[in-house]
Amino acid sequence: MRIWTKVLAAAALAGFAALAAAETDADARAMLAAAQTEIASKGMAGAAKEFNGGGKWRGSKGYLVLVEFTGNMLAHADNVKLVGKNMLEAKDAGGKPFVHETIKNVQAGRESLMDIRWANPNTKKIDNGHFMARRVAGQDAYIGVAYFD
Repeated sequence: MRIWTKVLAAAALAGFAALAAAETDADARAMLAAAQTEIASKGMAGAAKEFNGGGKWRGSKGYLVLVEFTGNMLAHADNVKLVGKNMLEAKDAGGKPFVHETIKNVQAGRESLMDIRWANPNTKKIDNGHFMARRVAGQDAYIGVAYFD
């Protein structure tokens, strides 16, 4: 029994280490999986509160968002000022309507992954980045990770 506890704790720590530095597609997938687990255990409202606190949901090169299919931002681990705002028509610096495209992809049952030009959370300058998202099970919402090279 103690071995399984240690194994689960080690796996959780490894997952949270990925949260602190979403630098690769694999790191982003680990962050999304951890977020899905958070939603499953706390519900959308409880998880959104946790995500908005930043902490482990905002790393040195990436952060997590929770968005309804209407475009309403429920959580943003890097900028809570965006919570409650409608981002449906948001476009990246290159003109890509990434929120709309993400919704379309996840509604079709696909993981969404796209390159974006967006404000890097560390430099606060427009930078090349990536946005990966998955539908929240049973909800008209997606969980996404923006991360930068």
